[in-house]
Amino acid sequence: MRVRVVVVGAGIAGTALAAALAGSRHEVVVLEQAPGPSPVGAGLVLTPNAVRPLRRLGLGPALDRVAVPIAGRDVLRYDDDLLLGATPQDGAHAERYGAPNLALLRADLHAALLAAAGEGAVRGGRYVTDLLESSDGVTVRCADGRSAHGDVAIGADGANSLIRSLVNTERYRPARRVLYRGLAPAERAPALLREPRVRVWSGRDRYIAAYPVSAGRRVAFTATVPAGARDPDSWAVRGRVADLLSAFAGWSPTARALFSAAEWVGMWGVHDHGPVPVWSRGRVALLGDAAHPTLPFFAQPANQAVEDAVALAAHLREATSLEAGAALERYARRRRQRTDRLREVNEEILAAVRAGGDDSPEAWTRTAAKAEDAHGDWIYGHEAEDEGPGGVPGDAGR
Repeated sequence: MRVRVVVVGAGIAGTALAAALAGSRHEVVVLEQAPGPSPVGAGLVLTPNAVRPLRRLGLGPALDRVAVPIAGRDVLRYDDDLLLGATPQDGAHAERYGAPNLALLRADLHAALLAAAGEGAVRGGRYVTDLLESSDGVTVRCADGRSAHGDVAIGADGANSLIRSLVNTERYRPARRVLYRGLAPAERAPALLREPRVRVWSGRDRYIAAYPVSAGRRVAFTATVPAGARDPDSWAVRGRVADLLSAFAGWSPTARALFSAAEWVGMWGVHDHGPVPVWSRGRVALLGDAAHPTLPFFAQPANQAVEDAVALAAHLREATSLEAGAALERYARRRRQRTDRLREVNEEILAAVRAGGDDSPEAWTRTAAKAEDAHGDWIYGHEAEDEGPGGVPGDAGR
Protein backbone atom coordinates (compact mmCIF):
# COMPACT_ATOMS: atom_id res chain seq x y z
CA MET A 1 0.00 0.00 0.00
CA ARG A 2 1.57 3.26 -1.12
CA VAL A 3 2.04 6.29 1.10
CA ARG A 4 1.06 9.68 -0.31
CA VAL A 5 3.62 12.22 0.95
CA VAL A 6 2.94 15.96 0.72
CA VAL A 7 6.09 18.03 1.25
CA VAL A 8 5.85 21.76 1.96
CA GLY A 9 8.95 23.52 0.65
CA ALA A 10 11.14 22.69 -2.35
CA GLY A 11 14.51 23.66 -0.92
CA ILE A 12 17.39 21.24 -0.45
CA ALA A 13 15.58 19.21 2.24
CA GLY A 14 12.28 18.88 0.39
CA THR A 15 13.74 18.01 -3.00
CA ALA A 16 16.24 15.60 -1.40
CA LEU A 17 13.34 13.72 0.19
CA ALA A 18 11.54 13.55 -3.17
CA ALA A 19 14.75 12.27 -4.80
CA ALA A 20 15.29 9.69 -2.05
CA LEU A 21 11.74 8.33 -2.50
CA ALA A 22 11.79 8.42 -6.32
CA GLY A 23 11.34 4.94 -7.70
CA SER A 24 9.61 3.70 -4.57
CA ARG A 25 5.93 2.79 -4.56
CA HIS A 26 5.11 6.01 -2.73
CA GLU A 27 3.70 9.17 -4.28
CA VAL A 28 5.51 12.42 -3.41
CA VAL A 29 4.20 15.91 -4.14
CA VAL A 30 6.30 18.95 -3.19
CA LEU A 31 4.52 22.30 -2.81
CA GLU A 32 6.67 25.40 -3.32
CA GLN A 33 5.52 29.00 -2.97
CA ALA A 34 7.98 30.33 -5.58
CA PRO A 35 6.60 30.07 -9.11
CA GLY A 36 9.92 29.04 -10.63
CA PRO A 37 13.59 28.31 -9.93
CA SER A 38 15.47 30.52 -7.48
CA PRO A 39 18.22 32.89 -8.63
CA VAL A 40 21.67 31.39 -9.23
CA GLY A 41 22.32 32.28 -5.63
CA ALA A 42 24.80 31.10 -3.09
CA GLY A 43 27.49 28.47 -2.82
CA LEU A 44 27.72 25.64 -0.32
CA VAL A 45 30.10 22.86 0.65
CA LEU A 46 28.89 19.27 0.71
CA THR A 47 30.78 17.09 3.18
CA PRO A 48 31.22 13.30 2.85
CA ASN A 49 28.21 12.47 5.04
CA ALA A 50 25.99 14.04 2.33
CA VAL A 51 28.09 13.26 -0.76
CA ARG A 52 27.98 9.50 -0.19
CA PRO A 53 24.16 9.17 -0.03
CA LEU A 54 23.72 11.62 -2.92
CA ARG A 55 25.98 9.45 -5.05
CA ARG A 56 23.93 6.40 -4.09
CA LEU A 57 20.84 8.26 -5.31
CA GLY A 58 22.52 8.59 -8.71
CA LEU A 59 23.56 12.25 -8.45
CA GLY A 60 27.31 11.55 -8.75
CA PRO A 61 27.68 12.43 -12.47
CA ALA A 62 25.59 15.60 -12.10
CA LEU A 63 27.63 16.76 -9.11
CA ASP A 64 30.92 15.96 -10.84
CA ARG A 65 29.97 18.26 -13.73
CA VAL A 66 29.40 21.34 -11.56
CA ALA A 67 31.27 20.87 -8.27
CA VAL A 68 34.86 21.57 -7.25
CA PRO A 69 36.52 18.87 -5.11
CA ILE A 70 38.06 20.76 -2.20
CA ALA A 71 41.68 20.00 -1.39
CA GLY A 72 41.65 21.67 2.03
CA ARG A 73 40.52 24.48 4.28
CA ASP A 74 42.82 27.35 5.25
CA VAL A 75 42.16 29.79 8.10
CA LEU A 76 43.79 33.15 7.38
CA ARG A 77 44.40 36.09 9.68
CA TYR A 78 41.64 38.59 9.12
CA ASP A 79 43.79 41.55 8.12
CA ASP A 80 46.80 40.23 6.19
CA ASP A 81 46.06 36.65 5.01
CA LEU A 82 48.69 35.09 7.28
CA LEU A 83 48.00 31.34 7.38
CA LEU A 84 46.84 30.37 10.89
CA GLY A 85 45.87 26.78 10.21
CA ALA A 86 45.25 24.33 7.37
CA THR A 87 43.12 21.18 7.24
CA PRO A 88 43.61 18.79 4.30
CA GLN A 89 40.36 17.46 2.84
CA ASP A 90 41.63 15.39 -0.08
CA GLY A 91 43.90 12.36 -0.12
CA ALA A 92 43.72 10.45 3.15
CA HIS A 93 40.82 12.59 4.36
CA ALA A 94 38.64 11.74 1.36
CA GLU A 95 39.72 8.11 1.50
CA ARG A 96 38.89 7.90 5.21
CA TYR A 97 35.34 9.13 4.67
CA GLY A 98 34.68 7.57 1.28
CA ALA A 99 34.01 10.83 -0.55
CA PRO A 100 35.49 14.30 -1.06
CA ASN A 101 34.22 17.66 0.10
CA LEU A 102 32.49 19.33 -2.87
CA ALA A 103 31.92 23.06 -3.36
CA LEU A 104 29.09 24.02 -5.67
CA LEU A 105 26.24 26.41 -6.21
CA ARG A 106 23.11 25.74 -4.21
CA ALA A 107 21.17 26.12 -7.48
CA ASP A 108 23.27 23.39 -9.12
CA LEU A 109 22.60 20.98 -6.26
CA HIS A 110 18.92 21.91 -6.39
CA ALA A 111 18.76 21.23 -10.14
CA ALA A 112 20.35 17.81 -9.67
CA LEU A 113 17.88 16.94 -6.91
CA LEU A 114 14.93 18.10 -9.02
CA ALA A 115 16.06 15.89 -11.89
CA ALA A 116 16.41 12.93 -9.53
CA ALA A 117 12.97 13.61 -8.02
CA GLY A 118 11.35 13.30 -11.42
CA GLU A 119 9.25 15.50 -13.64
CA GLY A 120 6.16 16.87 -11.95
CA ALA A 121 7.26 16.18 -8.38
CA VAL A 122 7.41 19.90 -7.54
CA ARG A 123 4.42 22.19 -7.96
CA GLY A 124 5.38 25.86 -7.91
CA GLY A 125 3.24 28.84 -7.03
CA ARG A 126 1.63 27.03 -4.08
CA TYR A 127 1.68 29.30 -1.03
CA VAL A 128 0.62 27.04 1.84
CA THR A 129 -1.65 28.65 4.42
CA ASP A 130 -3.02 25.79 6.51
CA LEU A 131 -2.85 22.09 7.25
CA LEU A 132 -5.73 19.90 8.39
CA GLU A 133 -5.13 16.48 9.90
CA SER A 134 -7.61 13.67 10.31
CA SER A 135 -7.36 10.06 11.45
CA ASP A 136 -6.75 8.83 7.92
CA GLY A 137 -4.81 11.63 6.21
CA VAL A 138 -3.81 15.27 5.84
CA THR A 139 -4.99 18.14 3.66
CA VAL A 140 -2.61 20.99 2.87
CA ARG A 141 -4.38 24.18 1.79
CA CYS A 142 -2.90 26.89 -0.43
CA ALA A 143 -3.68 30.58 -0.76
CA ASP A 144 -5.15 30.16 -4.25
CA GLY A 145 -7.80 27.74 -2.97
CA ARG A 146 -6.10 24.58 -4.19
CA SER A 147 -5.38 21.70 -1.82
CA ALA A 148 -3.16 18.64 -1.72
CA HIS A 149 -4.20 15.47 0.08
CA GLY A 150 -1.90 12.82 1.47
CA ASP A 151 -1.25 10.27 4.15
CA VAL A 152 1.49 12.42 5.71
CA ALA A 153 2.70 16.02 5.46
CA ILE A 154 6.35 17.04 5.78
CA GLY A 155 7.32 20.59 6.71
CA ALA A 156 10.51 21.41 4.81
CA ASP A 157 9.73 25.12 4.65
CA GLY A 158 12.86 26.52 6.26
CA ALA A 159 13.87 28.30 9.44
CA ASN A 160 10.68 30.41 9.46
CA SER A 161 8.50 27.34 8.90
CA LEU A 162 4.71 27.65 8.87
CA ILE A 163 4.36 23.92 9.45
CA ARG A 164 6.60 24.12 12.53
CA SER A 165 4.37 26.85 13.96
CA LEU A 166 1.37 24.55 13.56
CA VAL A 167 2.89 21.80 15.70
CA ASN A 168 4.90 23.99 18.11
CA THR A 169 4.22 27.10 20.16
CA GLU A 170 7.16 29.45 19.86
CA ARG A 171 7.89 33.13 19.80
CA TYR A 172 9.56 34.74 16.80
CA ARG A 173 13.07 35.92 17.57
CA PRO A 174 14.58 38.82 15.67
CA ALA A 175 17.68 38.32 13.57
CA ARG A 176 20.90 38.45 15.57
CA ARG A 177 23.23 38.27 12.58
CA VAL A 178 23.17 39.27 8.92
CA LEU A 179 24.39 36.81 6.32
CA TYR A 180 25.72 37.99 2.96
CA ARG A 181 26.34 35.53 0.14
CA GLY A 182 27.86 36.46 -3.18
CA LEU A 183 29.40 35.29 -6.42
CA ALA A 184 32.22 36.68 -8.55
CA PRO A 185 33.50 35.50 -11.94
CA ALA A 186 36.71 33.55 -11.39
CA GLU A 187 38.65 35.70 -13.85
CA ARG A 188 37.88 38.79 -11.75
CA ALA A 189 38.57 37.17 -8.38
CA PRO A 190 42.00 37.19 -6.71
CA ALA A 191 44.17 34.31 -7.96
CA LEU A 192 44.48 32.87 -4.43
CA LEU A 193 40.75 32.19 -4.37
CA ARG A 194 40.63 30.26 -7.64
CA GLU A 195 42.47 27.37 -6.05
CA PRO A 196 40.32 24.38 -4.91
CA ARG A 197 40.43 25.32 -1.24
CA VAL A 198 38.08 26.95 1.24
CA ARG A 199 39.62 30.14 2.61
CA VAL A 200 38.30 31.45 5.93
CA TRP A 201 38.92 34.79 7.64
CA SER A 202 37.59 35.14 11.20
CA GLY A 203 37.32 38.12 13.51
CA ARG A 204 35.76 38.57 16.92
CA ASP A 205 32.22 39.14 15.66
CA ARG A 206 32.35 38.51 11.93
CA TYR A 207 33.47 35.89 9.45
CA ILE A 208 34.22 35.36 5.74
CA ALA A 209 34.55 32.12 3.76
CA ALA A 210 35.33 31.82 0.03
CA TYR A 211 35.73 28.92 -2.40
CA PRO A 212 35.42 28.18 -6.15
CA VAL A 213 32.18 26.78 -7.57
CA SER A 214 30.62 26.16 -11.02
CA ALA A 215 33.46 23.82 -12.00
CA GLY A 216 35.88 26.66 -11.17
CA ARG A 217 34.16 29.36 -13.24
CA ARG A 218 32.99 31.37 -10.22
CA VAL A 219 34.08 32.10 -6.66
CA ALA A 220 31.42 32.06 -3.95
CA PHE A 221 31.67 33.82 -0.61
CA THR A 222 29.77 34.01 2.66
CA ALA A 223 30.18 36.83 5.16
CA THR A 224 28.40 37.31 8.48
CA VAL A 225 28.12 40.43 10.62
CA PRO A 226 26.04 41.40 13.67
CA ALA A 227 22.48 42.40 12.76
CA GLY A 228 21.64 46.06 12.36
CA ALA A 229 18.34 47.82 12.72
CA ARG A 230 16.52 46.06 9.89
CA ASP A 231 15.75 42.47 9.09
CA PRO A 232 16.62 41.88 5.42
CA ASP A 233 14.50 39.74 3.13
CA SER A 234 16.14 36.55 1.95
CA TRP A 235 16.67 37.43 -1.72
CA ALA A 236 15.25 40.93 -2.12
CA VAL A 237 18.30 43.01 -1.16
CA ARG A 238 21.06 43.03 -3.76
CA GLY A 239 24.05 45.10 -4.69
CA ARG A 240 25.38 45.15 -1.14
CA VAL A 241 29.05 45.49 -2.05
CA ALA A 242 29.37 48.95 -0.46
CA ASP A 243 27.88 47.62 2.78
CA LEU A 244 30.33 44.70 2.79
CA LEU A 245 33.33 46.93 2.20
CA SER A 246 32.22 49.14 5.07
CA ALA A 247 31.53 46.21 7.42
CA PHE A 248 34.94 44.71 6.68
CA ALA A 249 37.04 47.87 6.61
CA GLY A 250 40.63 47.04 7.55
CA TRP A 251 40.21 43.38 6.65
CA SER A 252 42.11 41.30 4.11
CA PRO A 253 42.71 43.06 0.76
CA THR A 254 42.08 39.67 -0.87
CA ALA A 255 38.62 39.33 0.64
CA ARG A 256 37.76 42.95 -0.11
CA ALA A 257 38.87 42.53 -3.73
CA LEU A 258 36.52 39.54 -3.97
CA PHE A 259 33.63 41.65 -2.69
CA SER A 260 34.40 44.33 -5.27
CA ALA A 261 34.40 41.72 -8.05
CA ALA A 262 30.98 40.34 -7.09
CA GLU A 263 28.33 40.10 -9.80
CA TRP A 264 25.63 39.13 -7.30
CA VAL A 265 25.16 39.64 -3.55
CA GLY A 266 22.23 38.40 -1.47
CA MET A 267 21.53 39.36 2.12
CA TRP A 268 19.19 38.14 4.85
CA GLY A 269 18.80 37.81 8.60
CA VAL A 270 19.86 34.73 10.53
CA HIS A 271 17.33 34.01 13.26
CA ASP A 272 18.19 32.32 16.52
CA HIS A 273 15.88 29.37 17.08
CA GLY A 274 16.46 27.10 20.04
CA PRO A 275 15.86 23.35 19.84
CA VAL A 276 12.46 22.67 18.28
CA PRO A 277 10.37 20.86 20.93
CA VAL A 278 8.13 18.83 18.61
CA TRP A 279 9.40 17.31 15.33
CA SER A 280 6.43 15.09 14.62
CA ARG A 281 2.78 14.97 15.58
CA GLY A 282 0.48 12.35 14.19
CA ARG A 283 0.83 12.49 10.42
CA VAL A 284 3.03 15.61 10.31
CA ALA A 285 6.82 15.86 10.63
CA LEU A 286 9.56 18.46 10.11
CA LEU A 287 12.65 18.31 7.93
CA GLY A 288 15.81 20.42 7.57
CA ASP A 289 15.93 23.95 8.98
CA ALA A 290 12.26 23.71 9.92
CA ALA A 291 13.28 21.09 12.49
CA HIS A 292 16.76 22.20 13.53
CA PRO A 293 18.32 25.47 12.34
CA THR A 294 22.01 24.56 12.26
CA LEU A 295 25.02 26.74 13.04
CA PRO A 296 27.63 26.79 10.24
CA PHE A 297 30.37 24.91 12.11
CA PHE A 298 31.63 21.93 10.06
CA ALA A 299 29.65 23.31 7.06
CA GLN A 300 26.64 21.27 8.16
CA PRO A 301 23.36 23.16 7.46
CA ALA A 302 22.79 21.78 3.93
CA ASN A 303 24.46 18.49 4.78
CA GLN A 304 22.14 17.85 7.71
CA ALA A 305 19.16 18.60 5.44
CA VAL A 306 20.36 15.84 3.09
CA GLU A 307 20.83 13.50 6.05
CA ASP A 308 17.29 14.26 7.26
CA ALA A 309 15.84 13.43 3.87
CA VAL A 310 17.76 10.17 3.52
CA ALA A 311 16.85 9.07 7.06
CA LEU A 312 13.16 9.94 6.65
CA ALA A 313 13.03 8.12 3.31
CA ALA A 314 14.49 5.03 5.01
CA HIS A 315 11.69 5.10 7.58
CA LEU A 316 8.95 5.69 5.01
CA ARG A 317 10.16 3.36 2.28
CA GLU A 318 8.76 0.16 3.79
CA ALA A 319 5.84 1.76 5.63
CA THR A 320 2.19 1.50 4.63
CA SER A 321 -0.31 4.32 4.87
CA LEU A 322 -1.51 2.89 8.18
CA GLU A 323 2.07 2.79 9.54
CA ALA A 324 3.19 6.17 8.20
CA GLY A 325 2.51 8.16 11.37
CA ALA A 326 4.56 5.73 13.46
CA ALA A 327 7.35 5.94 10.87
CA LEU A 328 7.45 9.72 11.27
CA GLU A 329 7.70 9.37 15.04
CA ARG A 330 10.61 6.93 14.76
CA TYR A 331 12.38 9.23 12.29
CA ALA A 332 12.01 12.22 14.60
CA ARG A 333 13.27 10.31 17.64
CA ARG A 334 16.36 8.99 15.85
CA ARG A 335 17.26 12.22 14.03
CA ARG A 336 16.98 14.31 17.18
CA GLN A 337 19.72 12.24 18.77
CA ARG A 338 22.13 13.37 16.07
CA THR A 339 21.06 16.97 15.51
CA ASP A 340 20.82 17.64 19.25
CA ARG A 341 24.34 16.30 19.66
CA LEU A 342 25.57 18.45 16.78
CA ARG A 343 24.06 21.49 18.47
CA GLU A 344 25.80 20.53 21.72
CA VAL A 345 29.13 20.27 19.90
CA ASN A 346 28.62 23.73 18.39
CA GLU A 347 27.79 25.15 21.81
CA GLU A 348 30.86 23.43 23.28
CA ILE A 349 33.02 25.27 20.72
CA LEU A 350 31.48 28.61 21.68
CA ALA A 351 31.80 27.85 25.40
CA ALA A 352 35.45 26.78 25.07
CA VAL A 353 36.39 30.08 23.42
CA ARG A 354 34.52 32.13 26.03
CA ALA A 355 35.97 30.13 28.91
CA GLY A 356 39.48 30.79 27.67
CA GLY A 357 38.87 34.53 27.77
CA ASP A 358 40.40 34.87 24.30
CA ASP A 359 38.06 35.28 21.33
CA SER A 360 40.82 36.20 18.87
CA PRO A 361 40.90 34.56 15.42
CA GLU A 362 43.87 32.49 16.59
CA ALA A 363 41.86 31.13 19.55
CA TRP A 364 38.93 30.29 17.29
CA THR A 365 41.28 28.44 14.94
CA ARG A 366 42.78 26.35 17.74
CA THR A 367 39.38 25.48 19.19
CA ALA A 368 37.84 24.60 15.83
CA ALA A 369 40.81 22.36 14.96
CA LYS A 370 40.46 20.48 18.26
CA ALA A 371 36.73 20.08 17.69
CA GLU A 372 37.24 18.68 14.20
CA ASP A 373 39.82 16.21 15.47
CA ALA A 374 37.42 15.09 18.20
CA HIS A 375 34.23 14.93 16.14
CA GLY A 376 35.25 14.52 12.49
CA ASP A 377 34.64 10.77 12.35
CA TRP A 378 31.24 11.09 14.02
CA ILE A 379 30.13 13.92 11.69
CA TYR A 380 31.64 12.99 8.33
CA GLY A 381 31.56 9.20 8.68
CA HIS A 382 27.90 8.96 9.63
CA GLU A 383 25.45 7.03 7.41
CA ALA A 384 21.97 8.53 7.66
CA GLU A 385 20.44 5.43 6.07
CA ASP A 386 21.51 3.51 9.18
CA GLU A 387 19.00 5.55 11.18
CA GLY A 388 16.22 3.65 9.42
CA PRO A 389 14.36 0.67 10.90
CA GLY A 390 17.38 -1.63 10.50
CA GLY A 391 19.83 0.73 12.25
CA VAL A 392 21.41 0.26 15.65
CA PRO A 393 19.46 2.17 18.36
CA GLY A 394 21.45 5.10 19.73
CA ASP A 395 24.12 5.21 17.03
CA ALA A 396 22.86 8.46 15.54
CA GLY A 397 23.72 10.44 18.64
CA ARG A 398 27.35 9.45 19.03
